[in-house]
Amino acid sequence: MPPSMQHPSRHVWDFWYHFDALAGLFHIFYLNADRSLVSSGQHHFASTVGHAVTSNFDTIDWIAEDSLNILKPPPGHWANTSIWSGDVIKVKNGYLMFYTSRDSNQDDGLTQNIGVAYTDNLWSTQWQVLDTRIQPSAVYQTKSVAGDLTFHAWRDPFLFRLAEQNEIYMLVSAKLVDGTMGRNGAIAVLTVADENFSNAVSGNSDWEYLPPAAQPSCYAEMEVPQLYQHPQGSHELVFSTWAKYDFAPTTNGLGGLQSLTIPDLLNPPKNGLTFSPLSQNFHVLMPENQGLYACRIIPELDGEIIGFDSQTGGIRRSGIKTNLKAMNRDFSDLMITI
Repeated sequence: MPPSMQHPSRHVWDFWYHFDALAGLFHIFYLNADRSLVSSGQHHFASTVGHAVTSNFDTIDWIAEDSLNILKPPPGHWANTSIWSGDVIKVKNGYLMFYTSRDSNQDDGLTQNIGVAYTDNLWSTQWQVLDTRIQPSAVYQTKSVAGDLTFHAWRDPFLFRLAEQNEIYMLVSAKLVDGTMGRNGAIAVLTVADENFSNAVSGNSDWEYLPPAAQPSCYAEMEVPQLYQHPQGSHELVFSTWAKYDFAPTTNGLGGLQSLTIPDLLNPPKNGLTFSPLSQNFHVLMPENQGLYACRIIPELDGEIIGFDSQTGGIRRSGIKTNLKAMNRDFSDLMITI
């Protein structure tokens, strides 16, 4: 495998990106913290979002020192702890970042919510953090439960749209209220109509909580969910899990980047989004022992799997190309009122 691309001064792990097709440039947004915190695991509780660019993921331009903290916990805000993984989309009048954070004063301080930040310039060194707070509800666990293998999960948003239905969807790593302890990891689905998206972004309109995209009762966590298309028309629901939390009957406990093939995601289209949430036929795209985690599939690079180096930090290509295609993630026709 190629070497991992290390930041000159910071520990880097989870990332997400926006591809500028005109410039042929990937804008990478990454979690980072002081390297001295890694040995104790405290880097997770001091993470901010940095911005870097690359044309091919072979080398990364980490830009300047002021690009380390383009999004950090704002004073007096509910997101007052650290920033965790998110997603960036382009809208008509700028860019939105959906991110994960927590309120140190809520529950045990580990209850996660989804927030939103805005900028009109992707090169900005400081995004505007909105008051929006998307909290778990419906069938999704709202806080940590004593005795569970991991703490609360409501993180890692991933957005796409079904333009022909005027619907926008968000996948979120979650846990179910009803489920076997330690096996209740799930992928939540939220939706909002195109015409209500601006209000949902500003927190003035609610998302609709749909049944989970996956609730297989064999994972403690299903992190960094994503959805892609096969060239022949089926879809692939992708996520990451550590081997110690992988109890799926078809994966041999390998953990890593895993997925579920969905042959009829829209069947028929007029009925909207329908998954097969109870399926346990998951397969391993790249096991944990390959040393990458929280991987992204990059459709612009033939669907190559790229993740962070779980041993040393930094971002690394895998050389594994899935040929998966992107969902519709073009929101550039939607004006957002901030």
